[in-house]
Amino acid sequence: MLEQHVNEAQYRAITHGAGAMLVLAGPGSGKTFTVTQRIKYLIEHHHVKPENILVITFTKAAATEMQERFVRLNDGRNDPVHFGTFHSVFFQILRRTYKFTAQNIIREGDKYRLLSQIISEMPDEIRTESRFDDNSDMLQGLLSEISTVKNNGITPQEIRSTTVSQAEFEYIFRLYKQEMNRSRLIDFDDMVLLCRDLLVSRPETLKMWQERFQYILVDEFQDICPLQYEVVRLLAKPQDNLFIVGDDDQAIYGFRGSRPEIMLNFSANYPEALQVLLDVNYRSRRDIVDVADKLIRHNLTRFDKNVRAQNEQLGGVKIYSFQSKLKQAENIAQLIRQYMTQPGARYSDIAILYRTNNHTVYTADRLLKEGIPFSMKEKPRNIYDSAVAKDIIAYMRYAMSEDSVEDFLRIMNRPVRYIKRLTVPRNPFRMRELIDNNRSAGYVIQNIIDLYDNLHFIKNLNPYSAVNFIRKGVGYETFLKKQAAEQGRDAAKDFEELDELMQLAKDFETIPAWLEQIENYDTVMQEILQRERRQKQADTDAVSMVTMHASKGLEWKVVVLPDVNEGVIPHKKAVTDSELEEERRMFYVAMTRAREYLFIFYIQEKEAGNLLPSRFLDEIMTPAL
Repeated sequence: MLEQHVNEAQYRAITHGAGAMLVLAGPGSGKTFTVTQRIKYLIEHHHVKPENILVITFTKAAATEMQERFVRLNDGRNDPVHFGTFHSVFFQILRRTYKFTAQNIIREGDKYRLLSQIISEMPDEIRTESRFDDNSDMLQGLLSEISTVKNNGITPQEIRSTTVSQAEFEYIFRLYKQEMNRSRLIDFDDMVLLCRDLLVSRPETLKMWQERFQYILVDEFQDICPLQYEVVRLLAKPQDNLFIVGDDDQAIYGFRGSRPEIMLNFSANYPEALQVLLDVNYRSRRDIVDVADKLIRHNLTRFDKNVRAQNEQLGGVKIYSFQSKLKQAENIAQLIRQYMTQPGARYSDIAILYRTNNHTVYTADRLLKEGIPFSMKEKPRNIYDSAVAKDIIAYMRYAMSEDSVEDFLRIMNRPVRYIKRLTVPRNPFRMRELIDNNRSAGYVIQNIIDLYDNLHFIKNLNPYSAVNFIRKGVGYETFLKKQAAEQGRDAAKDFEELDELMQLAKDFETIPAWLEQIENYDTVMQEILQRERRQKQADTDAVSMVTMHASKGLEWKVVVLPDVNEGVIPHKKAVTDSELEEERRMFYVAMTRAREYLFIFYIQEKEAGNLLPSRFLDEIMTPAL
């Protein structure tokens, strides 16, 4: 018997009989409740054996939560319904046939080591990139591109690598695959490929699993990739008892190979499929639901939906601007302090959601100084560790002191000035000696004099102007562009790092003040990580600091969205219509994590060419046409 508080749409989904069904489940619409109720209904009213029901989720945590909810609904009985992730289900199928064990699954750290080894042994005639051997960002980019090839069932020639040159990527992919096969290792993407190939090539094996899983329920279906969908369709035949639940407006994993158009085209694959919209948001206040709806309606490729909030309260959405990231961080801390004065308030009621994990250190540092407990799932990326940042820092540090040989060696030929390393004096360093050592080459002497003049000019600038002068006046940007072209890669990432450095520089009045902050950056991050470890051990009540991607499926009473600026959200790399729509979906996901209060912060710079508010802010204030 169904619970009395089931609404009409949920009732239609829960009581659906045989055949395919698409359930559009927006944020806070009772998706997990509906799925678990349907499982129970199938068992009690359609007399489906529990062992013939398969529930697929994307994460282990979601599978565990779904199973626990079902057990509680089922009066504590743990009927043998199979709850699992795509990868766990596919691995179960592979294990039955190929006798795989956990030892056959490559560990994440081993993937990085394998790629590093392949790169270090790369022949000179293929290698063009000179500085990525131990770059974790580059290795992560390579793994993501390898994953894209596998998940889409394409060849490495069919994608354009943005991480390394095309020749390098094809070489790395081939060697990676060869070494995995030689060691009889598989990764999560291989599980999908091998499972598909197994079910296609062995009809008897396919029939066995079809008879085992007669009813299939898929959660978060909008995140499915083409190969996963192919396997699910094979397993669901011939009855096609495929019950999919998801929200195309929350499809934010395109970089993993997910394709929201699969969900949009579901009825084309299953013309007889019924469709139902869970149209009540039980999570958020009405104005949060309303502004989120205004935003997402600007996307053209989506199901049209009319979702209403059960909570009619207003006053939950606040938008503020600040002059700098430091001011923003100060106000975030102040907001948290104010909230904690309310009766029953807890730090864990609050989440700060970032588009990326690049600049969380400002807020983390402020919260640390104010004694506000917080947790971070990921270590903040240290932008000052990048090659571009090290070049800029070396320029400024040498301009201020003029005594470090290490700093001079780093910048002397960036851009190229034809200064030979052997002509550079040892510490203590004197530019006059350098000129004397290069008298045989007059053009080099002039380059040294120009560099000397540029360094003295930099010394008297503020940090923002200094970075801009190095970039434009010294010719560093042109150097980066030429270097990237010679290496067969795009310079966009280098320019993005320059942009980030310029924004960071705005918060400091003098170069020494910024250099001091840079020196302390690692110390601050270590403090952050140590504090987080202590909090985890003590299970301390804490503010959550996570990326928008990582916030999916979670909710808090109070959500803070900082840095809602053009180039951040939407990200500057998002240029195509589909990329911009995914960025909008990501912002929609972040907004709908809030139950009671949604604070949106952006940096407002008044000078020409500086930071602008995100276009999404205009969109949430005016409805789509």
